[in-house]
Amino acid sequence: MNGIIIYSPAAYQDARGYFAELWKAGVSGRQFGQIQQINMSLSKKGVLRGLHLQHNEPMGKAMTVVSGRAYIVAVNCNPMSEDFRKVVELEIDANEPTVFYAGPGWARGFLALEDNTRVMYACTGRYTAGGEIAIDPFSAGVNWPKMEYIISEKDESSKTFRDHWLADWYDDIIQWRDLV
Repeated sequence: MNGIIIYSPAAYQDARGYFAELWKAGVSGRQFGQIQQINMSLSKKGVLRGLHLQHNEPMGKAMTVVSGRAYIVAVNCNPMSEDFRKVVELEIDANEPTVFYAGPGWARGFLALEDNTRVMYACTGRYTAGGEIAIDPFSAGVNWPKMEYIISEKDESSKTFRDHWLADWYDDIIQWRDLV
């Protein structure tokens, strides 16, 4: 799918554990763009973060699970894309190194499947609060695993996927698609 890269790098194991190169410039066509910001979150089991994307400084995110397990998702939010509204979902366990990259135009989110889940994000843009779009995580067709969810007030009160694309900034998205 255009804008999505999922791969599991080779893990070199020995008695100490393992070592894996999560990303290396120019290897296997895995070009994410220039990394501008690296973030990490710590979540309890049931924490659902997202769905989020930036429209004023579009960014891609390469996400990996550092500890625990997470259900990571991406939803295509570019109305000019043939993949508009397509959902990509993947469960990632920290014991099996995997990178899930979703490029600009994809809203991202995840659900922590166990306590002490750490997710690291390498971003190709810088976060700006005024440019973030939060989408109701239950309105975009994601098949979230069933459990008690812990959701931020911002995400709980966010507009639905459909309502966003009827919003007054729709023209910004149309212009934004030319940047992607």
